[in-house]
Amino acid sequence: MINRIVVLPVLLLWALAVVAQEVPVVVPEPPEKGAFFFEVTTQYLNFSQLDLNGSMVLGNAEQVFYIPRVKPSLGFGVGFGRRFRSGLWSISYLVSGHDVIFQGRDSTAVSRLLQLNSRTFLLKTSPLRIFAHFGLNFPWLKVRKNAADNNGKIFDATYLGVGANAGAGLLLPISSRMFFSGSLIYRFIGYLYAQGPKKGIDVTDLFDDRTGPRHRRYLRAPVLALELSLGYEL
Repeated sequence: MINRIVVLPVLLLWALAVVAQEVPVVVPEPPEKGAFFFEVTTQYLNFSQLDLNGSMVLGNAEQVFYIPRVKPSLGFGVGFGRRFRSGLWSISYLVSGHDVIFQGRDSTAVSRLLQLNSRTFLLKTSPLRIFAHFGLNFPWLKVRKNAADNNGKIFDATYLGVGANAGAGLLLPISSRMFFSGSLIYRFIGYLYAQGPKKGIDVTDLFDDRTGPRHRRYLRAPVLALELSLGYEL
């Protein structure tokens, strides 16, 4: 996994360097009303074990959810936005597959995220742009065979929530219309709702293991993400 994490950004940067050598770099200045763009993104996600620790449970008399520990993984996404002279606004859809573990069992999960973000330029050198990254995210995490009903039958579980983003990065034009963007982002995600075999429930009570202390709170899931994007102005 570590080799994949290292090789992917290196290959992307190498490809960008080749394009930059073949096409003269022109630092584009968007029109006053902005220029629309499309981008593709690859990302590396590392979920904190704050509450996603693989030992907590959530449930009621009808169903139980086994809170997973989500392992790091690579993901991909697409986005659409508008670039101004002061920065960029965009909306992105990101997806990644993960190995998980809970109650001593191995399984898999898919993390999906709808992200609204701004990249505000702080430092404008030629041609590099340094920016601050802020935004909101709306995540849903589907975990295979992660919930059980009151008869002991196993089902998939889905956790839904909301979160906020903060980070920093750089933007580098590689042609008159194409640009590279790299961001290191901290996402604080709160999963507020769980869907399983029965009617969905609000996440308000978490228990350590099955008989441990009770915590009256939502499911906290901080995430550290590295995003590398290639954008094209329309």
